[in-house]
This record gives sequence, C-alpha cells and structure tokens, in this order.
Amino acid sequence: MSLIDPISVPADAARDGRVAADGHPDFSPDPGDARLRANLLRADQLALPDRQRWAALSREAAPGNIFAADWLMGPAIARSGQRLRIAVAADAAGAWFGTLPLRLGRLAPLSPVPVLRSWHCPLGGTGTPLLRPGAERAFWAALLARLDHRPGLAAGFIAPSLPLDDPATLALAHLCAEQGRLLHRGPSTIRRARIAGRPGDPRASELFERRLEQLEARLAARVGPVRLTLHSRAGDCEPWLAAFLALERGGGIARPATEPLRTAIRQGHRRGAVRLISLSAGDTIVAMSCWLVADRRGYGLACAHDTRLAAYAPHRLLIRRVAAVAALEGLTRFEASAGCYPGTAAMWPEAREFADFSVGIGGPARRALFDRAALARQL
Repeated sequence: MSLIDPISVPADAARDGRVAADGHPDFSPDPGDARLRANLLRADQLALPDRQRWAALSREAAPGNIFAADWLMGPAIARSGQRLRIAVAADAAGAWFGTLPLRLGRLAPLSPVPVLRSWHCPLGGTGTPLLRPGAERAFWAALLARLDHRPGLAAGFIAPSLPLDDPATLALAHLCAEQGRLLHRGPSTIRRARIAGRPGDPRASELFERRLEQLEARLAARVGPVRLTLHSRAGDCEPWLAAFLALERGGGIARPATEPLRTAIRQGHRRGAVRLISLSAGDTIVAMSCWLVADRRGYGLACAHDTRLAAYAPHRLLIRRVAAVAALEGLTRFEASAGCYPGTAAMWPEAREFADFSVGIGGPARRALFDRAALARQL
C-alpha cells in the first residue's frame, strides 16, 4: 500500500479482534460474512421500507454521524436536484448497517476521469458514512466489492471530508492496506473543537476570559444588562428563526440561514437534537447561535451577531456562554463548524483534521488508470 501523507493505523487496533477502549473498530478479517452485501438505490425513489431502515440505522448509529441521519440528510437530498444514489450495506435480514449518498463526478474540474464521489449534507459536519458501531470495516468491504463488480463509468471513488481520527477512516485505510489498494489523500483542513477535560493553555484561557469580562461590562454600560436565553420550549423555534433572519438581514451573519439549515433547525428542535440560544443586552439581541447534539457531542450549525456592536465582540461573549451550556449538559466534545465563532481559538483549543480520500475501483487496469491520474494530481 502507498498512502500520500499516510494515516497512522494503531497496531493494537489492527491486531485486536475487539472494539478497543478508545473506540477503534474491529478490523479483523471476516471472510464469507453474509452481511457483506451492498446496493445502490436511487435517492429519489426510496420505498417506505427503505426509509424505515434508514431511520432505524439513524437511531442506532455510531457517534459522530448525525449529519447523515435520515431526518437531516433526507430534506437536503430532496432539495439537491442531483442524481444521487444511496449506497446501502445490509445484513442477511435486510437491516441496514451502513449507508452513504453517492453521485457521479470527475476526479477534478478539468479531469476526464469519471469518479463516484460521496455526498454529505451541505450544512457541514463530516463525510463519514452512517454506520452501526463496529461495522466500519464491513461497510467499506461491502461497498468497494460492489463498486469493483459494477463500477459503471467510474474509475475511482472519492470520500471527501473524512476526519483522520474517526474509526471509519481508519477502517478504510486498513482495508486498502489488506487489499493492496492505493489510498490517495488530498489536502487537509482543520476544525476547532472543545473536549471535556482538555482545557488547553490555561494562561491563554485566563487572558481571554478577563478580556471578555471587560467587554461585557462595557456593553452592559452602553446598551443594558447582558443576559442569555436558551430557547428550549416547543413554540420557541419559529420566533428564534425570525429573530435570526432579522439579524442576518442586518449584516451580522457568520453563516447564512439557508433553507436546508432552517429545515434542519426546525426538525432538530422538534426532536430535541438542536439547541437555540440568544444573547441580549437590554432589549436588543446582540448574538445568536445554534448547534446539534447527539451522543453527548455538539456540532456548531450557525451563528450571527450584531456588527454595529462589533467593538464589544458579541460573538465572543456568546461563545463563552455556549461553552458553559455545553459543559452543564455534559457534552464530551463540541466541534465548531466553518465560519462559526471566529477569533475564539482560546475557547476551542483542540484541532481536528479532515481530508479527502480516493481509491481506484473496478478491475486492475481501471484501478491503475485511476492511480496514475490521482498521483499526477499530487505532483
């Protein structure tokens, strides 16, 4: 195997036939397993039983996959206007243990090499499949076997936005090593996060906190007392959205409230999976934020602040309260999405790395063609 900027697969995780304490999956070979069956379904023609299986998998899924849940991904797929396929891996009883939306594309905008590319919710999050815990290796084995057997026009498969520390990513790397496939890694991006018990640099946090206290005192003196509101009642969602959109129209948006985002907020709030928060000074809302919660993890969705009060950094005042709410709720990890909470690295000391990965599919000649094209892009 050759990995461009290789992922480190822990040796213990590769040898041990159990799920390790740190959450790495069972990588042991499973020849002849009846679960290793995959199929590609049209996303716009899912039958009711398929939707029920997707919903059941969403309820059982491993941590970190809320962005691929049926209730969040389904509306985004319906609005995408793309010809998507849902890659489904099912066990002998027909229950889904993994799923991932796919679309046909090209290796690069000007490249003639066609590929299948996984598609994930435009709200952000990760590109990992929706998986049962411990089914990481089984899913990739089933999917790659299906794509090898019936690749269609595609010469390769690209999985964008995979976190390097995720069991699904490690399982893909290990499986490619077993099968002698080249796994190509693209450029990486970093997202900030907070992890319980790992506060980062205490001096930086103390300075940041002191500065925020001064700014909040100045804001209160100018506009009025500063207070936080957590909008948790059933009837709170629509008023919160209206206020958020008004703040957006005022030019204080860090991430636009698109229709998929509004749908996700409505459905997530109804399910108890979305938190809505606002920070006010006097009678004026100065900053707002919302985030997803699943499996004691939080994922930033959107944030906005009043740019007329930028001198008081209301978005930073808000994120201090967000961190406090997350701690009270017992969240073990909170990841900030792109564009959320700018300039607050002291509050988000952890860095999580994401990258795109690609692998050839089909027979040996087709895989070799893809590998040559992928390696040429790296030069």
